[in-house]
Amino acid sequence: MTTAFLLARHGHATSGPDHRWDASDPLTETGLAQAAELGRAVAARAERPDRIVASPAVRAQQTAAACAAALGMEVETDPRLMEFGSGALSPFTLSEMLELAPYDDIWHPEDSAWDGETIGAFWTRTGEAADAIWRAGGRPLVVSHVGTMQGILRWALGVAPDSPDSFALLVDNASLTDLVVRLDRHGRRRAEVHRLGATDHLTTRTAI
Repeated sequence: MTTAFLLARHGHATSGPDHRWDASDPLTETGLAQAAELGRAVAARAERPDRIVASPAVRAQQTAAACAAALGMEVETDPRLMEFGSGALSPFTLSEMLELAPYDDIWHPEDSAWDGETIGAFWTRTGEAADAIWRAGGRPLVVSHVGTMQGILRWALGVAPDSPDSFALLVDNASLTDLVVRLDRHGRRRAEVHRLGATDHLTTRTAI
């Protein structure tokens, strides 16, 4: 069984140093342009995605919608793909996030975000989402968030949900990551990261 994941981060959705993250945040004008470019890029691939699965966050849904329009398909929504801490408005502005680095205090599986979800529970739900998508097979385009993508990669690399956070994933908005997960001849799961955070399809790159 082989599944060729195409992982996309949503387009730009922040709006200045006083911005506070929320699941209802829409894409900015830049983010909408990035989503359109992303859609054209995935539609131009030799092996196009055969389904789209997205986080329920507005910024991810808008990005997925642009890809769906380019591919001529519907968007499936999986709530398990929601970003960590998205169950409540962030208590930190963008500038405070960059200055205080609050996520440095959330690395042990029992540590929680401001919405009460622990990082271990987050790794569990993103891993469950990844496993379900993998078992469905094919070439899914998964539109989500940096934290969610990190959870999917942890699952693919066999990092247990109760293992402390061991790496940080930093990829730009509307970037693409190719991940192939397959069973080898002995029935063991193997992961291959073919490229990480590619942005050659974008006119404007943004990181936050």
